[in-house]
Amino acid sequence: MTTPTEPEPTGPRRDYHYLGLTHARAILTRASEETYANLVTTLKADNGNGAIMCVHGGVGLGKTFAVGLHLDELAPHSTIRVKLSSSRIQALRETLHKKLDLPGDPPANGTRSEAMIKEALAGTPRVLLVDEAQWLETRAFEFIRELWDDEDTRLAVILVGAESCYQKIKKRPALDSRILVWQRYKPLTPAEVLNVIPQYHPTWTDIPLQDIPWIDDIACHGNFRQWAKITLLLNEAITSPPHPAYSRDLVRAVLSRIDPTIH
Repeated sequence: MTTPTEPEPTGPRRDYHYLGLTHARAILTRASEETYANLVTTLKADNGNGAIMCVHGGVGLGKTFAVGLHLDELAPHSTIRVKLSSSRIQALRETLHKKLDLPGDPPANGTRSEAMIKEALAGTPRVLLVDEAQWLETRAFEFIRELWDDEDTRLAVILVGAESCYQKIKKRPALDSRILVWQRYKPLTPAEVLNVIPQYHPTWTDIPLQDIPWIDDIACHGNFRQWAKITLLLNEAITSPPHPAYSRDLVRAVLSRIDPTIH
Protein backbone atom coordinates (compact mmCIF):
# COMPACT_ATOMS: atom_id res chain seq x y z
CA MET A 1 0.00 0.00 0.00
CA THR A 2 1.18 3.51 -0.72
CA THR A 3 2.77 5.52 2.07
CA PRO A 4 3.67 9.19 2.67
CA THR A 5 6.96 8.55 0.85
CA GLU A 6 5.28 7.96 -2.51
CA PRO A 7 6.59 10.43 -5.15
CA GLU A 8 4.65 13.60 -5.81
CA PRO A 9 2.45 13.67 -8.93
CA THR A 10 3.93 15.51 -11.89
CA GLY A 11 0.72 17.03 -13.27
CA PRO A 12 -1.13 20.11 -12.02
CA ARG A 13 -2.66 19.75 -8.57
CA ARG A 14 -6.43 19.52 -8.34
CA ASP A 15 -8.25 22.60 -7.10
CA TYR A 16 -10.51 21.38 -4.32
CA HIS A 17 -11.63 24.85 -3.24
CA TYR A 18 -15.38 25.36 -3.50
CA LEU A 19 -16.25 27.27 -6.69
CA GLY A 20 -12.53 27.30 -7.54
CA LEU A 21 -12.07 30.32 -5.27
CA THR A 22 -8.96 32.15 -6.51
CA HIS A 23 -6.21 32.76 -3.93
CA ALA A 24 -7.93 30.60 -1.31
CA ARG A 25 -5.47 28.81 0.94
CA ALA A 26 -5.64 25.26 2.23
CA ILE A 27 -5.75 25.67 6.01
CA LEU A 28 -4.89 22.78 8.28
CA THR A 29 -7.72 22.55 10.80
CA ARG A 30 -7.94 20.19 13.74
CA ALA A 31 -10.32 17.97 11.73
CA SER A 32 -8.08 17.86 8.66
CA GLU A 33 -5.05 17.02 10.83
CA GLU A 34 -7.06 14.12 12.24
CA THR A 35 -8.00 13.07 8.71
CA TYR A 36 -4.34 12.97 7.69
CA ALA A 37 -3.45 10.77 10.66
CA ASN A 38 -6.43 8.50 10.00
CA LEU A 39 -5.49 8.12 6.33
CA VAL A 40 -1.94 7.17 7.23
CA THR A 41 -3.26 4.53 9.64
CA THR A 42 -5.74 3.21 7.06
CA LEU A 43 -3.22 2.99 4.22
CA LYS A 44 -0.59 1.26 6.38
CA ALA A 45 -2.96 -1.22 8.03
CA ASP A 46 -2.68 -4.96 7.44
CA ASN A 47 1.02 -4.73 6.59
CA GLY A 48 0.35 -2.16 3.90
CA ASN A 49 -2.61 -3.91 2.31
CA GLY A 50 -4.96 -1.21 3.54
CA ALA A 51 -8.12 -0.98 5.64
CA ILE A 52 -11.50 0.75 5.33
CA MET A 53 -12.19 4.21 6.72
CA CYS A 54 -15.35 6.33 6.77
CA VAL A 55 -15.45 10.12 7.03
CA HIS A 56 -18.94 11.50 7.60
CA GLY A 57 -20.66 14.69 8.69
CA GLY A 58 -22.79 17.61 7.57
CA VAL A 59 -22.44 19.18 4.14
CA GLY A 60 -19.89 21.91 3.53
CA LEU A 61 -17.59 21.08 6.43
CA GLY A 62 -14.48 20.24 4.38
CA LYS A 63 -14.55 16.43 4.38
CA THR A 64 -13.97 15.91 0.67
CA PHE A 65 -11.47 18.78 0.54
CA ALA A 66 -9.32 17.33 3.33
CA VAL A 67 -9.42 13.73 2.11
CA GLY A 68 -8.68 14.70 -1.49
CA LEU A 69 -5.83 17.04 -0.60
CA HIS A 70 -4.18 14.57 1.79
CA LEU A 71 -4.47 11.68 -0.68
CA ASP A 72 -2.72 13.86 -3.26
CA GLU A 73 0.24 13.70 -0.89
CA LEU A 74 -0.10 10.19 0.49
CA ALA A 75 -1.20 8.26 -2.60
CA PRO A 76 -1.04 10.54 -5.65
CA HIS A 77 -0.63 7.80 -8.24
CA SER A 78 -2.71 4.96 -6.82
CA THR A 79 -5.97 6.62 -5.75
CA ILE A 80 -9.13 5.77 -7.69
CA ARG A 81 -11.63 8.59 -7.14
CA VAL A 82 -15.30 7.77 -7.49
CA LYS A 83 -18.19 10.21 -7.22
CA LEU A 84 -21.37 8.69 -8.56
CA SER A 85 -24.37 10.37 -10.14
CA SER A 86 -26.49 7.31 -9.40
CA SER A 87 -26.80 5.04 -6.37
CA ARG A 88 -27.19 1.89 -8.45
CA ILE A 89 -24.54 -0.82 -8.66
CA GLN A 90 -24.43 -0.47 -12.45
CA ALA A 91 -23.11 3.09 -12.08
CA LEU A 92 -20.36 1.92 -9.72
CA ARG A 93 -19.33 -0.89 -12.08
CA GLU A 94 -19.28 1.43 -15.09
CA THR A 95 -17.27 4.08 -13.25
CA LEU A 96 -14.67 1.59 -12.01
CA HIS A 97 -14.45 0.04 -15.49
CA LYS A 98 -13.57 3.48 -16.88
CA LYS A 99 -11.27 4.52 -14.02
CA LEU A 100 -9.29 1.28 -14.36
CA ASP A 101 -8.95 1.75 -18.14
CA LEU A 102 -10.50 -1.61 -18.86
CA PRO A 103 -11.00 -2.44 -22.55
CA GLY A 104 -14.29 -1.95 -24.33
CA ASP A 105 -17.62 -1.06 -22.81
CA PRO A 106 -18.56 -2.34 -19.35
CA PRO A 107 -20.17 -5.78 -19.72
CA ALA A 108 -23.92 -5.81 -19.32
CA ASN A 109 -23.53 -8.97 -17.28
CA GLY A 110 -22.93 -7.86 -13.70
CA THR A 111 -20.99 -10.96 -12.71
CA ARG A 112 -18.61 -10.59 -15.65
CA SER A 113 -18.18 -6.86 -15.00
CA GLU A 114 -17.33 -7.41 -11.34
CA ALA A 115 -14.89 -10.18 -12.21
CA MET A 116 -13.03 -7.87 -14.60
CA ILE A 117 -12.80 -5.15 -11.95
CA LYS A 118 -11.46 -7.57 -9.34
CA GLU A 119 -8.92 -8.91 -11.80
CA ALA A 120 -7.76 -5.36 -12.62
CA LEU A 121 -7.32 -4.58 -8.93
CA ALA A 122 -5.45 -7.81 -8.15
CA GLY A 123 -1.94 -7.41 -6.78
CA THR A 124 -1.46 -3.68 -7.30
CA PRO A 125 -1.80 -1.48 -4.21
CA ARG A 126 -4.73 0.91 -4.65
CA VAL A 127 -6.81 3.40 -2.68
CA LEU A 128 -10.52 3.54 -3.54
CA LEU A 129 -12.02 6.91 -2.59
CA VAL A 130 -15.82 6.96 -2.79
CA ASP A 131 -17.37 10.40 -2.30
CA GLU A 132 -21.07 10.99 -1.53
CA ALA A 133 -21.17 7.43 -0.23
CA GLN A 134 -24.49 8.01 1.51
CA TRP A 135 -26.23 7.57 -1.84
CA LEU A 136 -24.99 4.03 -2.46
CA GLU A 137 -27.52 1.24 -2.53
CA THR A 138 -27.07 -2.02 -0.64
CA ARG A 139 -25.52 -3.97 -3.51
CA ALA A 140 -23.01 -1.18 -4.19
CA PHE A 141 -21.91 -1.20 -0.55
CA GLU A 142 -21.62 -4.99 -0.70
CA PHE A 143 -19.49 -4.86 -3.86
CA ILE A 144 -17.08 -2.39 -2.25
CA ARG A 145 -16.78 -4.74 0.72
CA GLU A 146 -16.18 -7.68 -1.64
CA LEU A 147 -13.43 -5.77 -3.45
CA TRP A 148 -11.68 -5.09 -0.15
CA ASP A 149 -12.23 -8.68 1.07
CA ASP A 150 -10.92 -10.29 -2.10
CA GLU A 151 -7.72 -12.20 -1.29
CA ASP A 152 -6.04 -10.95 -4.46
CA THR A 153 -6.60 -7.22 -3.91
CA ARG A 154 -4.51 -4.79 -1.85
CA LEU A 155 -7.08 -2.10 -1.40
CA ALA A 156 -7.62 0.70 1.10
CA VAL A 157 -11.16 2.09 0.94
CA ILE A 158 -12.08 5.63 1.98
CA LEU A 159 -15.82 6.31 2.18
CA VAL A 160 -16.81 9.98 2.43
CA GLY A 161 -20.41 10.94 2.99
CA ALA A 162 -23.01 13.05 4.70
CA GLU A 163 -24.19 12.42 8.23
CA SER A 164 -26.67 9.80 6.97
CA CYS A 165 -23.73 7.73 5.68
CA TYR A 166 -23.03 6.65 9.25
CA GLN A 167 -26.58 5.33 9.76
CA LYS A 168 -26.62 3.55 6.39
CA ILE A 169 -23.39 1.69 7.07
CA LYS A 170 -24.40 0.82 10.63
CA LYS A 171 -27.40 -1.00 9.15
CA ARG A 172 -24.98 -3.21 7.20
CA PRO A 173 -23.06 -5.21 9.83
CA ALA A 174 -20.83 -6.99 7.31
CA LEU A 175 -19.43 -3.66 6.11
CA ASP A 176 -19.60 -1.90 9.48
CA SER A 177 -17.52 -4.58 11.16
CA ARG A 178 -14.74 -4.10 8.61
CA ILE A 179 -14.34 -0.33 9.04
CA LEU A 180 -11.17 0.40 10.98
CA VAL A 181 -11.56 4.16 11.45
CA TRP A 182 -14.59 6.42 11.72
CA GLN A 183 -14.24 10.20 11.67
CA ARG A 184 -17.11 12.62 12.09
CA TYR A 185 -16.75 16.21 10.86
CA LYS A 186 -18.39 19.00 12.85
CA PRO A 187 -18.65 22.76 12.19
CA LEU A 188 -15.65 24.88 13.11
CA THR A 189 -15.80 26.17 16.65
CA PRO A 190 -15.86 29.97 17.19
CA ALA A 191 -12.20 29.83 18.24
CA GLU A 192 -11.28 27.89 15.09
CA VAL A 193 -13.18 30.35 12.90
CA LEU A 194 -11.28 33.26 14.44
CA ASN A 195 -7.99 31.48 13.81
CA VAL A 196 -8.68 30.01 10.38
CA ILE A 197 -10.68 32.57 8.39
CA PRO A 198 -8.13 35.44 8.46
CA GLN A 199 -5.63 32.98 6.93
CA TYR A 200 -8.12 31.49 4.45
CA HIS A 201 -8.19 34.26 1.84
CA PRO A 202 -6.58 37.70 1.31
CA THR A 203 -10.05 39.26 1.44
CA TRP A 204 -10.06 38.78 5.21
CA THR A 205 -6.53 40.04 5.90
CA ASP A 206 -7.49 43.62 6.78
CA ILE A 207 -11.06 43.03 7.96
CA PRO A 208 -11.70 44.03 11.60
CA LEU A 209 -11.13 40.88 13.60
CA GLN A 210 -14.33 41.35 15.60
CA ASP A 211 -16.34 41.10 12.37
CA ILE A 212 -15.29 37.49 11.76
CA PRO A 213 -17.35 36.07 14.68
CA TRP A 214 -20.21 38.41 13.71
CA ILE A 215 -20.35 37.04 10.15
CA ASP A 216 -20.02 33.47 11.39
CA ASP A 217 -22.82 33.94 13.89
CA ILE A 218 -25.35 35.39 11.45
CA ALA A 219 -24.50 33.41 8.33
CA CYS A 220 -21.81 30.70 8.42
CA HIS A 221 -22.07 28.81 11.71
CA GLY A 222 -18.66 27.20 11.25
CA ASN A 223 -19.45 25.94 7.74
CA PHE A 224 -16.52 26.26 5.33
CA ARG A 225 -18.73 26.20 2.24
CA GLN A 226 -20.71 29.18 3.52
CA TRP A 227 -17.47 31.03 4.18
CA ALA A 228 -16.33 30.26 0.62
CA LYS A 229 -19.53 31.73 -0.84
CA ILE A 230 -19.28 34.90 1.24
CA THR A 231 -15.57 35.25 0.46
CA LEU A 232 -16.16 34.99 -3.28
CA LEU A 233 -19.03 37.51 -3.32
CA LEU A 234 -17.36 39.96 -0.94
CA ASN A 235 -14.12 39.84 -2.92
CA GLU A 236 -16.08 40.41 -6.12
CA ALA A 237 -17.86 43.42 -4.59
CA ILE A 238 -14.66 45.03 -3.27
CA THR A 239 -12.63 44.49 -6.45
CA SER A 240 -15.32 45.63 -8.90
CA PRO A 241 -16.14 49.26 -9.79
CA PRO A 242 -16.86 51.46 -7.91
CA HIS A 243 -14.62 49.47 -5.50
CA PRO A 244 -16.53 50.10 -2.27
CA ALA A 245 -14.63 50.00 1.00
CA TYR A 246 -15.33 47.18 3.39
CA SER A 247 -18.21 47.78 5.78
CA ARG A 248 -20.82 45.80 7.63
CA ASP A 249 -23.42 47.23 5.26
CA LEU A 250 -21.45 45.76 2.35
CA VAL A 251 -21.36 42.40 4.14
CA ARG A 252 -25.13 42.57 4.67
CA ALA A 253 -25.62 43.25 0.96
CA VAL A 254 -23.46 40.23 0.12
CA LEU A 255 -25.31 38.04 2.60
CA SER A 256 -28.65 39.05 1.09
CA ARG A 257 -27.52 37.49 -2.19
CA ILE A 258 -26.90 34.18 -0.41
CA ASP A 259 -29.99 34.26 1.80
CA PRO A 260 -32.48 37.17 1.60
CA THR A 261 -33.71 36.37 5.13
CA ILE A 262 -30.32 37.24 6.71
CA HIS A 263 -30.22 40.70 8.30
